[in-house]
Amino acid sequence: MSVVEQAPTPQPKKKKRRILRNTLISIAILLITIVVALAVMFSTDKGSRFLLDRVLEQQKIIHYEYEGGNLLQGIILKHIVVTLSAVDVKIDRADVKLGWRAILDKEIHLRSADVNNLHIISKTPPSDAPFKFNEIRLPFVLRVDQAQLDQLVIQSSHSQVKLNDIELHDALWSGTELKFKNSKMDMGYLAVRNATGKMTFEGKYPLQATAILTLPALKESLNVQDIHVYAQGTLDTIQAGVATNTPDPLTGWAVLNPMQKNVPMKGALKFKNYHFPLLKEQELFAKQGIASFQGDIERLNLAVETDLKGKDIPEGQYNAVMHTDLVSTLFVDQLNAQLMKGTLNLQGQVGWKDKVSWDVKGRLEQMNPKDPLIPLAVQDFLPPQLDANIASAGHLEKGLHLTAQVDFDRYETWAVKVDQGLAKPKQPNPIQLDVSWQNIDRAVPYVGWLKSADGDAKLTLLDGQQNIHVATQITQHEKAMLPEGHYQADLNLKNNLLKVPSFKYQAAKGSLAGQANVELPTEKHQLKWNAVLNAQDFNPQTVVVTAPVDLLNGRIHAQGYAKPNQQIIQFHSIDLKGRLAQEKQAEMVELKGQSTVALLFHDQKAGGGFKSFAVNYDGALNAFQQGNGMLKVNVSGTPELINIQQFAHTGVAGKIFAQGRIDLKNGIGWDVSAALERFKPHYFVSNLRGELSGNVKTQGLWSDHAKRLLLDRLNLAGTLNGKVVRGQGKLALVFNQDQKGFLPQQFEANNLLLAYGKNQIKATGNAQKLSVQVNAPDLSDTVPGLSGRVLGYVNLQVQPRLTANANLVVDQLAFKDILTVQRIYLKGDLPTSESVPAAMMAKITNMRSQGYVVENAQAFLRGTRQAHVLDVQINDRKPNFSVRLAGGFTAKNDWLGQIQNAALKSNYGDLLQDQHAPVIFNQAKTELYVGQHCWKNNNSKLCFDQPVRVSPTQGNVSFVTQNINFSDFSAFMPRNFGMQGALNGAAKASWSQGKKPQIDVRFLTKNGQIKVIDEHQQASWVSYQQISLVGKSIADKLSLRLDFNTPDQQGLGKGFVDVLIDPYSQLKAMKGDIAIQDVKLAVLRPFIRDVRTLNGRLSAMGHIGGTLTTPILDLDVRLKDGAISMISLPVNLSNIQLAAKVNQSNAQLNGTFNSDRGIGILQGTANWQGARPHINLKLRGNHLRVRQTPLVDALVNVRGLDNNPNLEVDIFPNQQEIQLKGKVDVVEANISMPKASMPVVGLSPDVRVIQYGQEQINTLKNALNWNINARVDVTVGATNGKANDRVKFIGFDSQIPLAGRLQLTQKGRNIAMHAYGAIGVTHAVTIEAFGQRLDLNRAIARFNGPLSAPSLDIDANKDVQGSTVGVRVLGTATSPNIQVYNDAGMSEQEALNALLTGRVNEGSSGLSNTDGFKSDVNNSIAAAGISLGLGGTRAFTNQLGRTFGLSGLALDAQGTGDDTQLSVTGYITPDLYLRYGVGIFTPVNKLTLRYQVNRRLYLEASQSLEKAIDIFYNWRF
Repeated sequence: MSVVEQAPTPQPKKKKRRILRNTLISIAILLITIVVALAVMFSTDKGSRFLLDRVLEQQKIIHYEYEGGNLLQGIILKHIVVTLSAVDVKIDRADVKLGWRAILDKEIHLRSADVNNLHIISKTPPSDAPFKFNEIRLPFVLRVDQAQLDQLVIQSSHSQVKLNDIELHDALWSGTELKFKNSKMDMGYLAVRNATGKMTFEGKYPLQATAILTLPALKESLNVQDIHVYAQGTLDTIQAGVATNTPDPLTGWAVLNPMQKNVPMKGALKFKNYHFPLLKEQELFAKQGIASFQGDIERLNLAVETDLKGKDIPEGQYNAVMHTDLVSTLFVDQLNAQLMKGTLNLQGQVGWKDKVSWDVKGRLEQMNPKDPLIPLAVQDFLPPQLDANIASAGHLEKGLHLTAQVDFDRYETWAVKVDQGLAKPKQPNPIQLDVSWQNIDRAVPYVGWLKSADGDAKLTLLDGQQNIHVATQITQHEKAMLPEGHYQADLNLKNNLLKVPSFKYQAAKGSLAGQANVELPTEKHQLKWNAVLNAQDFNPQTVVVTAPVDLLNGRIHAQGYAKPNQQIIQFHSIDLKGRLAQEKQAEMVELKGQSTVALLFHDQKAGGGFKSFAVNYDGALNAFQQGNGMLKVNVSGTPELINIQQFAHTGVAGKIFAQGRIDLKNGIGWDVSAALERFKPHYFVSNLRGELSGNVKTQGLWSDHAKRLLLDRLNLAGTLNGKVVRGQGKLALVFNQDQKGFLPQQFEANNLLLAYGKNQIKATGNAQKLSVQVNAPDLSDTVPGLSGRVLGYVNLQVQPRLTANANLVVDQLAFKDILTVQRIYLKGDLPTSESVPAAMMAKITNMRSQGYVVENAQAFLRGTRQAHVLDVQINDRKPNFSVRLAGGFTAKNDWLGQIQNAALKSNYGDLLQDQHAPVIFNQAKTELYVGQHCWKNNNSKLCFDQPVRVSPTQGNVSFVTQNINFSDFSAFMPRNFGMQGALNGAAKASWSQGKKPQIDVRFLTKNGQIKVIDEHQQASWVSYQQISLVGKSIADKLSLRLDFNTPDQQGLGKGFVDVLIDPYSQLKAMKGDIAIQDVKLAVLRPFIRDVRTLNGRLSAMGHIGGTLTTPILDLDVRLKDGAISMISLPVNLSNIQLAAKVNQSNAQLNGTFNSDRGIGILQGTANWQGARPHINLKLRGNHLRVRQTPLVDALVNVRGLDNNPNLEVDIFPNQQEIQLKGKVDVVEANISMPKASMPVVGLSPDVRVIQYGQEQINTLKNALNWNINARVDVTVGATNGKANDRVKFIGFDSQIPLAGRLQLTQKGRNIAMHAYGAIGVTHAVTIEAFGQRLDLNRAIARFNGPLSAPSLDIDANKDVQGSTVGVRVLGTATSPNIQVYNDAGMSEQEALNALLTGRVNEGSSGLSNTDGFKSDVNNSIAAAGISLGLGGTRAFTNQLGRTFGLSGLALDAQGTGDDTQLSVTGYITPDLYLRYGVGIFTPVNKLTLRYQVNRRLYLEASQSLEKAIDIFYNWRF
């Protein structure tokens, strides 16, 4: 058998494969389990929370709270805190989605994150040190694909930076480095987008980034949208370059410090050929400029320097300094623009928080009103100089609303108000304008000179159409053509057509009204118009005083055309009816016809005044029921020359034909001829009434250079204004400037007679001999305001030798209030002969003018023409002046001579001429020469150290003073002013034709006194240490400096004024400085009327500018420790501390003061620019004492109305207008009755009585002419609305408490103050009147009209022997109704007797009823008279009665005739009455004792000549 070998089985390999398989399966299961577990953990909230907790449980950096979600879809964590060594990072809430790198790269990889409120807090302890840039290194890598943060706050101990709405893209934070792309954030004042760059959180956090920025402030104000920025540097200092397109490119740079407090920053923007995005319609353009900024987020300062021009904005250089809070407001600190050949300065602010608004103020200087940018139609109406203060305010809420004001320095003030609502679709959007003006006083196109105190124009602008209403008040002016009155008109303007449906001129009496159509001027057409004018009861004399009619009615049709400087007016269908003025019986005249008028005006550069005119009228002047009359007028001319081609009338005014010429250029020249026949001039000039017939032909010239009067033909007779007029003869009289000798070059009179009323002048003669006789006994008939009389003659003769003699007397000569002369006497012969001497004397007695008096003056002229002497002496008590001129005329008519023996004598010494001074007057050159000489007085000397030369072409004056006493010249000083002291110095002045004068003045006075005399002739002296004046010509200017210094105890203080003046220009501009220190106001007291005391120290420092006529001041003024009391004001102020700021023509005042223990606060402003200066004062105070001794002593509180803390006073001195509004609370007062009594002993003649009350009355009388608009609420005697019994009327031996309220008002000029309210007694009191004690139960004064006429309600009574007797006063204070009443049935006369005597009349046994009544009345009157006469001792008699145990001690009278007795009465007890009577006319005394048993029964015991006891019982039916 065979053996087969079997292979072994592979068991181990299978087992290995099984193990491997099982392992793989296990691993797979494990992996699946892990994956499943991870999937469960990643996809479930619990799993994700478990996994996240396990991962972060070993670290202590991150802490959080799990809110929800999972790692797969995103988890939500809250209250996350990351704690690092330098900072803490807090997150309120985070919704994140993890990225794959979180697993593979061990990073915190966020695919997206939505984070709320990320807060990074520095752990650096608080200190003043800047933010510390600590290293921030993450222990992990943070990768964020996309994240959103609503807010990121980076906070240090002293600062905080907030970033809002942050978006991050592709951000990676690894270690300390953060990279980001296309991110954005918002810091409020700064927004960033498309930011790409990197930042390292170590060092100072270096960064590099690009981004697009948006600044809301620039976006809203300048329309700057996107700013492209490249930034580098560190987070401490970011340096950035910027660029934007708006659409022109704009570049700049900036440096920011975002981690410092308030984020300091600075930078600049550059403009080059740049169109501004602001106000696009204006097309603003700058060639080159720069705008820089520096500051922080609370205040960013801006500075702009650029040229600028726009469509309606003039080209110029603009510089501005501004700042903004980057939130709501741009403040313009200073904007200066050089444009239109002038300067614009502005300050103000622009806001945009709730609405766009602005409020700016500024000034225009030397602007060119003819700049091409200004429309031509506007140029013509602008003032010739645009120097003005300007202001504007407004807002853009619900449309445009603005106000503006332009206040020209030398001209008017304009105010503009504009309102325009929001535009609505398909609806017109009108603009409402309100333009008002004040104080226009200049030339205006089409009108000429216009003087308007105020006016207003309201305009509505809509779709190219303007509706206008104008109203203004025109004031008369010498250059004006428009008459004074009120003008108003309605105008409708569309395109260039102006329709005037109505216009009206309201004069003082009557009006002119009408309508018109106007075609406004264009470049191709001039202004044209037509109008209809209606006169209604118009008085032409309100326009022209001499107009012949005072009532005018009718109509005129007119048309014309005009250019800015000319007008042509054609009047058609003139139909006017008027009433002749000053006629006893109304006489009506009628004017019909047509006329043409041409007017030309100067342009504004030439002054704007009237230039020339031409008037042509052809029509009729008719009188009713007297037929028709012809009137033709053809007149033309200028203000200097009037040509009368024809003036002819035949009719109701008689006949006249006149023609001629009147020349007003150099004096008055004329050449006129006229023929008159029963001509009545009052038909043409109202104040020339009468009738003239005759003819006249005259020509002449009356000027400074020549005087010529030629009457070729004069034959005139008639009456004028009630005086006989007669003129006849011929006259030729010629005085020329170049004539030789004293006599006219030509004179001839041919039986000349001029007579008017009682006054006559007769002249006859010719060039050989002339005689003039004057007989004018009443000069008041000739010239208004002239009075006196002139009598005498003057004779002139040439052959055979020249002689002239006169004998004239002028007595009581006076001209208005300007000049009065008691007598002028001229007698003698002029020394006109070459060989025969002659003499002439002139005397003036008691001449007064403007406060100066010359008691007598006389001049004696004697000698021949070649050698004569003139002695002049003027006496005015002291000083006296005398001088002698000795010399004669040469063959060339020059005068050679000397000044001799000149003397000025005063109480302080005599100033005498030390040597003769040669004098030469050259007739050919008109040159005066005076040689060197001196005037001396002891050590005083006034020397002309160089010859004086004066001529029309050149001159030179120089003098030196040495210790000249001011008292020598007291006659030349004001009457209430004087000086004592010595003057040293020198003065030189020279001038020549074509050159500016040269002046050099230097004067010094030391240790002198200034005297001021007040209105009571009380003299006050002020000492000074030194006063100096220096003046010197510098180029074409004059420099003046005044310095003064005084002893401290005298109080004038010290200071200086230093100015530079341009005296040769029209405006006389000046500038300089002023400084005064500690000037004591006491020295000013004599200059201020009514001041009792004036104290305080005044200091001021500042600058002077403007012109001599309108100076502009810029001063700081301080008053310390001031005090003032005035005679006419009941307030004494002390401790006055005031500060005033004077700026150009404005001033602001702030201060405090005391009035006794009360404290007051005063604020105010003043504006004295233009014709309407304005002072505004605001006053408030508590417990101010008001004292008018001995009448009133009160404490008052002063405040405003309607929640206004201040009482306000507005004063317009030029217009004499006061506006007052406020409230006065009289919280405490003692008011006393005046005690008046006539002196028994007469006053001696030397006693001077000063009536202080009269001063107040005069002040009030002067104030009546002021326009006062006042409202003052007065509360008397109340605290918190309740009576306090602290306001008392002290009188009638009692203190009467008062309380009440009044509203005081006054409106207008010369209108009494009105009062509304009541004041009364708060409770019943006892008073003493008519010697009796009365119970004052009620006393009320009610006001409902004029303050002086309240209605009264007063009741007072007393108990008289058991009966009530009283007096009741009703009615008004001006017309009271006094009633006496009683409850005992007595008649009113008996009750009055009981009231006056204090007892009921019991009758008399020996008298009838009638006689008894008369006796009672006499006794009552006597008792009242005694009581009133002894009223001043009433307190003494009462005290005396109380000493002896008597009450009601009184004096009265009893009995009649010889039985009349003077009685002393009093009560021992209320029922026991004592009387002791002494006979006045008989020596009989009587003692009476009465006991009152009851009301009707009493017992009386008396002892006199007889003794008696009586029982009396009274009863009434």
